[in-house]
Amino acid sequence: MVENIEETTFFWPISSLIGKSFVVKDYQRGYKWGKKEILELLKDIDEHSPSDGKYCLQPIIIRQNTEVNSIELIDGQQRVTSLYLLLTYLTNSNKNIYAISYETRTESKDFLENKILDLNDYLKEDLKWEQFTALEGFDIYDNVDVYHFYNVYKHIYNWFRYKDDVFKNDFLSKILYTVHVIWYDVDKSIAPKENITAEEIFLNLNAGKILLTSSELIKALFILECQNNYSKEVCKLKASELALEWDYIENKLQDKSFWYFICDSNEYVNSSTKIDYLFDIVNKKRKKDDTLYSYRVYEKRFKEKENLNWLEVKNTFNKLYEWYEDKELYHYVGYLIVSKIKTLHQIIEKSKGISKTEFKKELINFIKIEFKILKKDDSGVEYHVYNLENLDYTDSRKECEKLLVLLNIQYYVNNSSDHKFPFELYKGENWSVEHINPQNPREFENVGTIKNWLTINKEYFTKEEDTTTAKIVKRIDAALLNFSKIEMDDKRKLIDLKWDKAKLTKLDELIDVISESLSLHQISNLALLDRNSNSKLSNKLFLQKRELILKFDRDGKYITSKDLERKVFIPVCTKNVFSKIYTTDNESVANTFFGRKDMACYYAFIQDQLKTFLP
Repeated sequence: MVENIEETTFFWPISSLIGKSFVVKDYQRGYKWGKKEILELLKDIDEHSPSDGKYCLQPIIIRQNTEVNSIELIDGQQRVTSLYLLLTYLTNSNKNIYAISYETRTESKDFLENKILDLNDYLKEDLKWEQFTALEGFDIYDNVDVYHFYNVYKHIYNWFRYKDDVFKNDFLSKILYTVHVIWYDVDKSIAPKENITAEEIFLNLNAGKILLTSSELIKALFILECQNNYSKEVCKLKASELALEWDYIENKLQDKSFWYFICDSNEYVNSSTKIDYLFDIVNKKRKKDDTLYSYRVYEKRFKEKENLNWLEVKNTFNKLYEWYEDKELYHYVGYLIVSKIKTLHQIIEKSKGISKTEFKKELINFIKIEFKILKKDDSGVEYHVYNLENLDYTDSRKECEKLLVLLNIQYYVNNSSDHKFPFELYKGENWSVEHINPQNPREFENVGTIKNWLTINKEYFTKEEDTTTAKIVKRIDAALLNFSKIEMDDKRKLIDLKWDKAKLTKLDELIDVISESLSLHQISNLALLDRNSNSKLSNKLFLQKRELILKFDRDGKYITSKDLERKVFIPVCTKNVFSKIYTTDNESVANTFFGRKDMACYYAFIQDQLKTFLP
């Protein structure tokens, strides 16, 4: 049961501020309220009936300093100061309310504590500011803070001037017990690891980059709506029900598997409370870094006495969790998000008003449309970039990556087990496309590896036994002659040999011939790998790559150059292709080279798995 609603939701009546001591630090601007702001506040409070429930002011963001028993006002100086002036006037005393200290404006504090009530006498004479500061002993208060104190207090005085004591007492009671603030203590709302100063919070807040979350503020509005609509006993039950549902949703969102399935923005990835993302999705937030966007939406609804609609939030969550538990929906929704083809908001909008079967078709259609995109070649002729024959590492690397991600996801869709593609692991890395057979031996770590690469290719092309490959073998023999005086274990780099330009040109031409003959830049020689693992594999031969990939997959990690462990996720199709699982030719399976037959089998596998989507 929720025994103390104000405490659990940080929703405080103004009476709870009595006796507290507030501090305004020097990084803040001064008091700026004027006639417009104070008269709007007075009018709103006057028109609000206690029978309508509590009247809610905007949040006050604070940090408690227990050592000196003071409260640092990070945001809310204008409201707290204005209420101080109002309470001082209505009680004809400033001793039994709360204190406000201005860290670098001592005259402001002194004026509020010792001179504010003197204004009652001077305002009877309608004394102007210039006349007031000309009085003996008051010239020290001629600063911008006190100027605004004076003006606001004057408007308060004039507004109440002809109202009787009964009205004033009722108004005072309304301020103390009907007017509430949402009390936001940053030390209870920000994870300790963030270790952010109050000044940084203030600057972020005013720059639209506030690190605070709006969910606790939103919860207070939902509780307040409950208090306004139900009796005390019913409200306790409703508040308890809301708290249970809220915690259930937050706990589910904290599950990494579910969270990374739906989260499509880096803005929320590391947030301590995840339900803020759900509110922003429901309220169709567009602008990044506007952390209090959803709170302002609900605040506006609340003030206009509209239904805040907690049911809409629950239904949205239930829909997302239903997708999470459905194998096909999970993978297709997740793929559209992770590949940035569609946002979660766009997917939710598409799901409205249609059956689950129709929705699945729409998701597949989204992918089909993406895979129908056209590009132009150098001569201006359009072509389908996702046609497997057109996918090329050099010209369409991002498209290759998107296709390979879908290939790995489709593996889980077609698999009869309940296993899912781990979006939480995928989103934790930066990804790239890796060549199965190495594509540029000039970047090998040493001359011995280049010679080894040439020898392996010679053995492979010799077995092919056709006119084209025979010519390639002859060119490889010629290249090997240039290395004849170099031992296989030579650790020197190619640049150290100081070859003339003619030799280097012939080697480059041979590399291009081999690459073209084996289609090394085509999709049949490409696999998905995270960039860190990719860097470990670069400049290595096929067998060396396979050995490392299988080791990384087996260990779930590798050791960095600084002797640190780094966890790694090897996509299943990447592991399979390096293991030659897709190769159906027995001789090729046993071969230490990833040749044309291996590539053809891999190509056929890709084509079969993605036939639904390919143009």
